[in-house]
Amino acid sequence: MYKNIVIPIDLTEKFSWKSVMPKVMGMVDAFGSKVHLVHIIPDYGMNMVEDYLPKSWFKDQKKKSADHIEGLIAKYIPDGVDVSYYVARGAVYDQVIQYATKVEADLIILSAVRPELRDYMLGPNASKIVRHAETSVLVIR
Repeated sequence: MYKNIVIPIDLTEKFSWKSVMPKVMGMVDAFGSKVHLVHIIPDYGMNMVEDYLPKSWFKDQKKKSADHIEGLIAKYIPDGVDVSYYVARGAVYDQVIQYATKVEADLIILSAVRPELRDYMLGPNASKIVRHAETSVLVIR
């Protein structure tokens, strides 16, 4: 049923991937799905801020993120599971939706909230993904 599952992860928030991975592995076992891990490095939105960062800042951040994701894959995803990852820069919700469309995702799985924000069901990026994605979205609490 679900051939391509996109999982947006925030590498700075352990909760964003730790709570989701058991559910993802259940889907993979049930449907033989391919897993697409997506990490978006936020865009500061102002060139003025980015002018003060080293020229290689994004390239360095992308490399660190890729290394971190590869570590997560080795730790949480069993051998034999078809998995890929994507690291980009920009608005989180926009990049996730674009990537899901590009890979023809059947499902997006994301965590509902950071643990310290229990008063809200969804954070701003998650709520935008739920509202605007062209595919089904599963929110894990």
